[in-house]
Amino acid sequence: MTPINDLIDKQLALLANLKAVTEQEKQALINQSADELLNLAGKKSDLLNEIKANDMSLSAHPDVAQLKSNPELASKVATAQTCLNECQQLNSENATLIDHCMASVSRFTQALHASRNSSSLTYDGKGQTSTIATLGNDLKA
Repeated sequence: MTPINDLIDKQLALLANLKAVTEQEKQALINQSADELLNLAGKKSDLLNEIKANDMSLSAHPDVAQLKSNPELASKVATAQTCLNECQQLNSENATLIDHCMASVSRFTQALHASRNSSSLTYDGKGQTSTIATLGNDLKA
């Protein structure tokens, strides 16, 4: 069985990698780099799966009580918790950026619809603008 010290060290490394990927994700959102975002999403998903698996190994370890009783291990657990909280905060900031990007794309789409053919501009059931190519085709003047 893997020593518990090695498992907590691995968890710290995984969380540090997750934090770095989340920071890269933020930069990709700012740069509006879709390809980089897709790549980072895959890395992030893999890291989250590894973190979950390592966490399960930690919780099932026979020496799990040492995580609280051993001062060195307790310090590492506190560091891991702090890093996890930072990752969650960064992820929340990224979610806000994503919401802003999506709203911007929606406004841009509506502007494109409006400029495409303003005489055929209409609204759908959700209040979004759309153009219907057949609108007004049956009029006889």
